[in-house]
Amino acid sequence: MIGSHALADWPQWRGPDRNGVAPESAKLPDLFPEDYAPLEVWRSIEIPSDHYGGHGSVSVAAGKVYLSIVWHRDEPTETRRIDSSVLSTLGYRGTQALAPEIREKMETDRMNLSRRLRGAALDEWSKKWVEENIDEKTQLSLGSWIQSRFKKGQAAIPLSVYDTLRTVSNKTFANQAEVEAWVTEQNFAPEIHDQIIKAIPSTKKVADDVILCLDAKTGEEVWRFSTPGSPSGRGSSSTPAIAHGKVFAALSDHLYGVDAETGEEIWRSPLEGKKGPASSPLVVGERIFLHQNRLTAFDVATGKELWVNQEVKGANSSPAAWNNLILSNSQKGLYATDIESGATLWSVSGGGDGTPVVSGDHVIVSSKTEGENLIAYRLKENTGPEKLWSHSFLARRYGSSPIVDDGKVFHLGSNRHLCLSLENGKILWDREASSAISSPILADGKLLVYENRGGFAHMLSTSGEEYQSLGRAKIGALYCASPAIVGNEVFLRTKDSVVCYRFEEPNEVE
Repeated sequence: MIGSHALADWPQWRGPDRNGVAPESAKLPDLFPEDYAPLEVWRSIEIPSDHYGGHGSVSVAAGKVYLSIVWHRDEPTETRRIDSSVLSTLGYRGTQALAPEIREKMETDRMNLSRRLRGAALDEWSKKWVEENIDEKTQLSLGSWIQSRFKKGQAAIPLSVYDTLRTVSNKTFANQAEVEAWVTEQNFAPEIHDQIIKAIPSTKKVADDVILCLDAKTGEEVWRFSTPGSPSGRGSSSTPAIAHGKVFAALSDHLYGVDAETGEEIWRSPLEGKKGPASSPLVVGERIFLHQNRLTAFDVATGKELWVNQEVKGANSSPAAWNNLILSNSQKGLYATDIESGATLWSVSGGGDGTPVVSGDHVIVSSKTEGENLIAYRLKENTGPEKLWSHSFLARRYGSSPIVDDGKVFHLGSNRHLCLSLENGKILWDREASSAISSPILADGKLLVYENRGGFAHMLSTSGEEYQSLGRAKIGALYCASPAIVGNEVFLRTKDSVVCYRFEEPNEVE
């Protein structure tokens, strides 16, 4: 796929072979003893994340660390908007999963709560209400939010107010007076009127498309490519790919090709689909492949769009490759596209945000499809794949990409640590765990996965058929991003920087 394995680099999303597996030169300690702390080699300049810089991961190649960011900032403005950020500040959550009668019952019961119901008794009552009225799947996404509304009682903003605010979510008001006049016209209760006015900012988000190159030894900035972009929010979470002496980065409005040594722009190609995709570019030969609400192929040398497959929808997952196929975990299934023509060759069950993982003639995909949340297929040269097995589990998120090693499939996400047999799907171990979105890595025969929203790195053994923890290390990572490893150094993103940690054997740490 990308580059030379002799470099032992991590030149793209999920590593050299896009499967989360590090080269043999990567090393991790045999054990993280209690209170083990990796050596912090360096910490970069301040770099924004989340709503101001997304959750993209770093790539490492030829002694350099690369990160692509849609770099947002706030600037004063006369205009005003009641957009999704304002709604979020006001405590809004989408309730499309709730039937109208449930929404109505929830609001009626909230307004009629006894004032004497408080504290632990209110907690128990609200928990029971959710269990009795909300299906198990919806509880994962909305259960705690519904309970919080009961705890606020009559002080919670009514759902009808959110509905009204959403009707102007795309409207730009000329100034503060105009937006205040509109809010006043709605005849909201005085306390709600004041909350809304307070939540509307006097600034607007603007953004630049930025690619950073840092020295892998020191963390110092080597070069910075920056050009005006468009605000695209936290969904802009793409990881750059380094190949052919270039850095390929999908940012807000364009896919860029820049010189890996100098940061000089070579070309840019407009993104005609999703602005600011989370999908990470894949380089195979002389082509770049990207999900931007449709699978698109670009020319490595010029950035020219070569073909578009309109059937392959989605902008969060990233493509993978097998022989002459591009494999895509689209919104509605796993698709195979001909690498030359862009024609769809087959599609099967799947669909979600995780990247397909190829191991030999097998492909494993994490999926949002009900009843088939992890699926194994055997790939065949001239026909569609053979489904080997599927496994279901209930989770809020299914975005973590799996790992395959030594006849085993590891899914360390969706709030579980799960290991199954590659051939028959037999569960070898399944544990509840606070690992959600980030994708793990495999290095030196061990798995490294984020836990507790990135606060810790948990190391697991891949040997045997029993769950074996090798300890945890405190790292403070950005929980939606994923780490990269080169040698015994792990490069990761935090909420406001990039950090390099050296994972030495405990007896080597001073």
